[in-house]
Amino acid sequence: MRKINLAILTILLVLTSSSTVGAAQRQLTDQQLGILVSLAVDSRWVRQEAASQSLVYGVVHPADQVPTGVTDDDSYIVARDGRAPAVVYYRVGANQHVQVTYPPAGKEGRLRTTDFTVKQLRRRFFRTAAQRKRVNAYVGSLQTE
Repeated sequence: MRKINLAILTILLVLTSSSTVGAAQRQLTDQQLGILVSLAVDSRWVRQEAASQSLVYGVVHPADQVPTGVTDDDSYIVARDGRAPAVVYYRVGANQHVQVTYPPAGKEGRLRTTDFTVKQLRRRFFRTAAQRKRVNAYVGSLQTE
């Protein structure tokens, strides 16, 4: 009986750990990626705006007026209340590189552009179960345009 219980416990541990790994390796949604990118730009801003339910997710359309360097089909996260950074634009390119364009905090005009890999963003903000839960809660609070 003891061997059977030990075998069942071992199987449960394997199943639990493999499902946790599987959750971490799943494809990110565009909204999840937007939250990860926004956290990399200004994590305090994300926390504040998510708490006030003012984060909005969208995709740039051809008729939209956007700054130079932002293209159609770029995704974005914006805060309805207009606190800096006002808009974080992002797009995934070749080899899972993410190009991010955003205004530096408190500065008007020129946008800053930086690059991350999806792998870097995952390691930094989506590695543990608690991080994934937090990111998914932020995603759940997003409004759409």
